[in-house]
Amino acid sequence: MREVPLVGRNHSIQDPIPLEELKKLFEVVAQGKQMWEATFDAIVDPVLIVRSDYTIDRANLAAAKSAQVKVQELIGKTCYQIFAKREAPCLGCPLQVSINASAPQRSELVPYEDQREFLASAYPIMTREGEEDGRVAIQYQDVSLIRKLEEQLQQNEKMISLGRLASGIAHDVNNPLSGVLAFAQLAMQEADPGSQIFQDLKEIEQSALRCKKIVENVLQFTRPSPHQERVSVNLENLIRRILPSIEVQWKDLPYQLKLEFQNIPEVMGCESRLEQVFTNILTNAFQAIPSHGEIKVLGGEKSGMVFVEVKDSGEGIPKENLKRIFDPYFTTKRERGGTGLGLPICYQIVQEHGGSIEVRS
Repeated sequence: MREVPLVGRNHSIQDPIPLEELKKLFEVVAQGKQMWEATFDAIVDPVLIVRSDYTIDRANLAAAKSAQVKVQELIGKTCYQIFAKREAPCLGCPLQVSINASAPQRSELVPYEDQREFLASAYPIMTREGEEDGRVAIQYQDVSLIRKLEEQLQQNEKMISLGRLASGIAHDVNNPLSGVLAFAQLAMQEADPGSQIFQDLKEIEQSALRCKKIVENVLQFTRPSPHQERVSVNLENLIRRILPSIEVQWKDLPYQLKLEFQNIPEVMGCESRLEQVFTNILTNAFQAIPSHGEIKVLGGEKSGMVFVEVKDSGEGIPKENLKRIFDPYFTTKRERGGTGLGLPICYQIVQEHGGSIEVRS
């Protein structure tokens, strides 16, 4: 038998290794394994070691936390099934591309059902001989917050651009509009209330008033909100106070309204501005529900923030419209008098109060 020398020793494979040296060798191996596992679990991003068939061999604590399971429950399962909660590999997954190219790959995955977005990086694992191990280390970076910040920045830029454009237009339109309204009202005083002329003048007056309201809404984007004293506001009381005036408009529509509030802390804010927000959102909910539909309003505290959710049983918002609903003048209710300014104004008011507003359908 050919003798194979041990590294750093003058022993052959047939030579006995002293027990003390063997213990030290096991200690080095154990320490190395412990250090590797500690390093693996110290990584704050989810990391998986996955086979070519997407079966998970190893997972760090961050991966288990993100999947909301124990680490042991990840092992032996497919990554797309237990980590992404999907029935097939994620669209955009870099695993197979990385294996085929024998090189690291990075790509963005299609958003998960819970709206989380991940950037996945795949690194083929090599043996000491430089050959492929058949497994890939995949690191997931949660970019959901980054995407939300990007969307918020884009929305703010839209509002600024609209403000610059609308400022001049609103000013130029408001002056002649005031003249039209004033002369229509003067003419109405001279006309017989039962005549056709009076009815025509009345229509002119109503149209001019609607135009003035639109101009006022546009000017909210162009001028900073006047400093209004912030007071302690109980959102539950505020919502309960404004609901009767909204419900009376739908008194002939059979519906269910459920309120679920859980000890909402008071917030500092401008009560009239917050009232405008919830009046608009609740009105939208009533407009969306069918006969015998349901509206549910939930409120509470989560992670140090006060939240209010308004849910309705309407047909929902088409996917292509979801990212546009806060765009000024975007509306699907133009034929019913919608101006497309209600939700953008809500967005602006909530931003002024240091909050955020989002929609799911």
